[in-house]
Amino acid sequence: MERVAIPFITYRENDIKGVLRYYILQRDFPNNIGVILSQPNHKAICQSVIPGYNLWVVWDGTLRGNFVAAYPDFEKELRYTMDNMAAWFWAERIVMDKKRFKQFKVENNATTTQ
Repeated sequence: MERVAIPFITYRENDIKGVLRYYILQRDFPNNIGVILSQPNHKAICQSVIPGYNLWVVWDGTLRGNFVAAYPDFEKELRYTMDNMAAWFWAERIVMDKKRFKQFKVENNATTTQ
């Protein structure tokens, strides 16, 4: 049986203000860290919405700290990583435990008339 590499891991930790947060760590270099927030952070370098939920994966630095790589296409690569983190978190954490994230579910109240 072939073993599939898991691209991210999650962990919980207090932020610098002492608030317990849920984080996602990219296993490969540059080891980006995303924090799960219930509101977008308009000052963030990069963030991705988790589809169907009032949750965002917001870039929170790397294992090296608030290190921003200085190479071409960094922003494009970071956007790709954050989008993958959001999709992975949805598939591997939310789908597996929907009750836990029920309070963040976006209710679709739109009505259609035909």
